[in-house]
Amino acid sequence: MARQRPLIVGLSAGTLALGADYLAHALFAIPLLPEQAGYLLLKLLPLSTFANLLKLLGVLARPLLLVGATVVIIAVYGAASMLMARLFPRAYVLVLTAATALVSTIVAIVAFSPSDSSLGAVVEVVLLAGMVPLVDRVVRGLTTSGPVSEDRRILMRNIFYGAVGLALLGIGYVNVRRFATALAMKEGSRTPTEITPVSDFYVVSKNIGGDPVVDASTWRLNLPGRSLTYDELLALPSHELELTLECISNEIGGTLISNGSWKGPRVSDVLALTSVPSNASWMLMESADGYTESFQLRDLTADHLLATQLNGAPLTSMHGFPARFIFPGRYGMKQPKWVTRISFSASDKPGYWENNGWDERAIVKTMSRIDRPSDGVALAAGSVQFGGIAFAGSRRISGVELSWDGGRSWQAADLQAEFSPYAWRFWQLSTSIAAGHYNVKVRARDGEGTLQPSQSAPTLPNGADGYHTITLDLA
Repeated sequence: MARQRPLIVGLSAGTLALGADYLAHALFAIPLLPEQAGYLLLKLLPLSTFANLLKLLGVLARPLLLVGATVVIIAVYGAASMLMARLFPRAYVLVLTAATALVSTIVAIVAFSPSDSSLGAVVEVVLLAGMVPLVDRVVRGLTTSGPVSEDRRILMRNIFYGAVGLALLGIGYVNVRRFATALAMKEGSRTPTEITPVSDFYVVSKNIGGDPVVDASTWRLNLPGRSLTYDELLALPSHELELTLECISNEIGGTLISNGSWKGPRVSDVLALTSVPSNASWMLMESADGYTESFQLRDLTADHLLATQLNGAPLTSMHGFPARFIFPGRYGMKQPKWVTRISFSASDKPGYWENNGWDERAIVKTMSRIDRPSDGVALAAGSVQFGGIAFAGSRRISGVELSWDGGRSWQAADLQAEFSPYAWRFWQLSTSIAAGHYNVKVRARDGEGTLQPSQSAPTLPNGADGYHTITLDLA
């Protein structure tokens, strides 16, 4: 076993180090090495290769990149350990520890983002490098004869390999969940139409095994003291609202955003059919798939709907038939589908996604996106036609600007007429640009005059921040 010790030390240290890294990332938001490595890989890949991979893998690109990076990193630990044992047989653990610290530090610095903390990066490096001597000490104790009894040695061996197994299970659990989330997504369309056709509307679901199929004849909306049938719900006065729906996990420049015409009774009219306790502050919602959500009663307005239709037709199953909530100004996670129950509480009971680390309020952030020209396209120098969307939830959009000189100057785009106070807004800009390679950025200003943040931030926990950027080659 002594000959295999470096391999065992390397693979075990890599597995335990990444297991700790995954756990610390989930609990304390420290950087995650596989994500950092994936980020660096995407930076090194030629743009055409990256675009082809995205086209080929679609929504699975990100989880595949994460699991691939994880496997490669563990393998590198093992390979590096064996190499160091050959080159530095008396000090390979010290050299491997130093090399791990150096490489992880370089990766942390290069991949550092505004959302990362310096302390978190230091903790990550300590975890990744410090696991090597710790594991080596344990393995030496298991393989070296000494005063320890055989029973105790067996116990220590079982604890050690059990810890490695738990680390693998934890890593696997996180990656399976990411695959599940990705497979339950359907990207929206970039087609520049005011109303997104239902067939092009984005879909996000937690249900990897399939969404519920609800029978309207047996469905009931359960309220305190009574229930409503589907026909009774349809008999209530309806209100129509054009509203853009965006997922809180929509990346910068992403397509998990669509615009639709929603119709159904006001939430206030539904609540008028039951008795709301005087001490109630929260409305609690449950869905046919077990999804739960909460919403503060004080935030309800006449434009909050329990929608039964999308774009003039009954909701499809994937969009929440027979009824879903529509709450202006909030991300899609706050607007449950397949609603079956409404209750009330004096205190909050966080919903499904909140219990998985997402923001309780989920207020839509200001976003903007360049849809035309396409990213990476080569065009003739001279006249260039830009176009895209901007959205700020219920705060509306008051301006959009573009820059292709590194942000030194910004050019105002023309805004098309507003479709609805709650809908995305189209913008366009016709200009002349000389030959060259350009990074074109877009930013928007909401109706309150606030500019969207320039610093990039990940979608977790409360939605992405940052300017969408495309590259252009003009000749």
